[in-house]
Amino acid sequence: MISIWKKELRSSLFSVIGFLYLAASVFFFGIYFYVMNLYGGSAHVNYAYASVVYLFSITIPILTMRTFAQEFRDRTDQLLFTAPVSLRSIVIGKYLACVTLFLIPVVVAAAFPLILTGYGDVAVAEAYTTLLAYILYGLAAIAIGIFLSSLTNNVVVAAVLTAVVLFIGYTMGGFGELLGVSFLKKFFDAFHLQARFLVMENGVISLRSVLYFLSIAAAFMIFTVLRLQRGRGGNRNTLKKRILWILATVVCVAGLNIGAAFLPDRVTEFDVTMREFHLLTENTKKFLDGLTEDVTVFVYKKEADADINTVKMLKNYAEYPHVTVEYVDPELSPRFPMKYVANGFSEGSLVVTSDTAFRVITQESIYTYTDAGMAEYGAAPDGFDLEGLLSSAIDYVTTERIPMIYQISGHGELLLSGNFLEALNRENVKLHEISLVSSGSIPKDADCVLILAPKEDYSPAEITALREYMDGGGHLYLLLQWTEERQKNLHGLLGEYGIEVQNGIVSEQDYDLYFQEPYYLVPEIRSTTATDALAGNIALTAMSLGLRSTDPAVETILKTTEQAYLKKNPTEAETTGKEEGDEVGEYLLGVFRQWTVDLTPDTAAEGTGRITRESQLAVFGSPYMTQDAIDEYISGMNRKLFIELMGHMVTRPALIYVPTKTYSVQYVVVSNSDALFFGIILSGVIPGVLLVIGVTIWILRRRR
Repeated sequence: MISIWKKELRSSLFSVIGFLYLAASVFFFGIYFYVMNLYGGSAHVNYAYASVVYLFSITIPILTMRTFAQEFRDRTDQLLFTAPVSLRSIVIGKYLACVTLFLIPVVVAAAFPLILTGYGDVAVAEAYTTLLAYILYGLAAIAIGIFLSSLTNNVVVAAVLTAVVLFIGYTMGGFGELLGVSFLKKFFDAFHLQARFLVMENGVISLRSVLYFLSIAAAFMIFTVLRLQRGRGGNRNTLKKRILWILATVVCVAGLNIGAAFLPDRVTEFDVTMREFHLLTENTKKFLDGLTEDVTVFVYKKEADADINTVKMLKNYAEYPHVTVEYVDPELSPRFPMKYVANGFSEGSLVVTSDTAFRVITQESIYTYTDAGMAEYGAAPDGFDLEGLLSSAIDYVTTERIPMIYQISGHGELLLSGNFLEALNRENVKLHEISLVSSGSIPKDADCVLILAPKEDYSPAEITALREYMDGGGHLYLLLQWTEERQKNLHGLLGEYGIEVQNGIVSEQDYDLYFQEPYYLVPEIRSTTATDALAGNIALTAMSLGLRSTDPAVETILKTTEQAYLKKNPTEAETTGKEEGDEVGEYLLGVFRQWTVDLTPDTAAEGTGRITRESQLAVFGSPYMTQDAIDEYISGMNRKLFIELMGHMVTRPALIYVPTKTYSVQYVVVSNSDALFFGIILSGVIPGVLLVIGVTIWILRRRR
């Protein structure tokens, strides 16, 4: 068997066909990884692996078509069959040679998740589970291809047969759906290879799928041995015995798989993506360490019947001295919910109480779903949100004063929404919308003001209102956006605080600092008075105006390299790349300034203690800094930056925002240069080198 394996492997590696298979496989792996993960920003490498599976109908025939068909064509089969090696060893040796060649591109593909981990949180478990499923699918497909190669002496016919059978196996489930007959659907599903792969694609190791693929591989290996026994004189079985062997194999494979179908999921399926959701984040630990008021968390469920993740997390909360957890049996206290909510709430809900306030966390809100209403159909949740809800509730019932934040409208501004609005609500602040045109001034109870990307300039009266607010110790968070007509009044106000606005879109020439397009910038968050906790992380800005500082008191949060350029008229630009007339230089993308304001009345007697407050101003050139569509690509870092600044401006003692703990991650940000580098290496250089090696070997052998 070992000698056959070595001979077949050597034969493949000394022919152009073997290297053609290697080059094609690495190319397809690399191109899907580049498009979906490096350029597309998906953190799920399993999507790239899954996309390559349908190409088995192309790559596997290349790998297996020569195994026996060429032996029959070249009439070397009798020499092979008369060798002092059993037919079983011959078949296994050839099979292992094909498997070895098959696994070489898989080893290259196995590095993909490791490459991507340098750019964010990657779904590693899902990736390697999918790769395992890919290998198992490949083992079955190779066995099928070798069997079909043993049926003919024409290599092309063997390849076509294998391609057709594998394509049917990939699409078999669709035939059952079209027929709509239950019995026939089950029949077709039994041959649906892709269905078993899909079970394992998202991080679930299914022993049923493992058994299915391995049993299919073993069955076709047995079929191949039985087929070849006809060509070996003294060891030839009768037709009757071969039929009995085939029937026994089919019955055995069917019995094993049918029996596995009756086993419970808990012993056949293992979710390797499950994370320790009950562990508390550092934000929550810091918040609970500073808690000074007693809080009781009532769980409307018997502890023995409660959700396991909820029970584990509540045990961690109960370790802190000011938090008590109590379980309420619904059977013994059926009217318990009426104490808090007139219509009651469902079992499994929580009530967080203090001496002065309470908040209800419904059981339905603890887990999140991608699509609303999916819980009604028994769909699996995609996130666990208890920590964020519970920490926010504890903060709410122990807070004496709720901060007030106003967002200004009336000039085409964006309004806070989506995940950013939810995050701000978790901080237990009140958000109100106001118009300076009608109000004439900023309310005195404003802890912070938001201005999100106005499309029109502010009037002199409105600028005066903003100036008076800032001079009184106010806090302003401002996003800008490009407009054809410069917003002179608003930009002029910023100039008074040392921030000069360049009315043009900033782009980068440095491939390492932009994502997909030159105006999608990925600068590093710098340490400032307000952002020290996030320093070193990467933010994502888009279509940003350029800022410059004229005062050393202005601190830089985000900035470009000196190779950046400014497009003053982006609507007239012919390309996103640098053009003649674009101003090259370093631009600031986000800045922060804090200064002390003297509020001591002019009428105060000499020697009276001074009254001061801190004014704070955060300005970003991009209108997309609070947009979910951009934030998703950066794993929520823009949102964290926003909440960090809000927490600093409303002087909260500790941030309590905790994002939903998701079962899977979504996006990573890979700079354009890195994406191109890995894309060229994986889908160009490596396949090209393999192909050149194969052609070179073929030419040298022909010359001999």
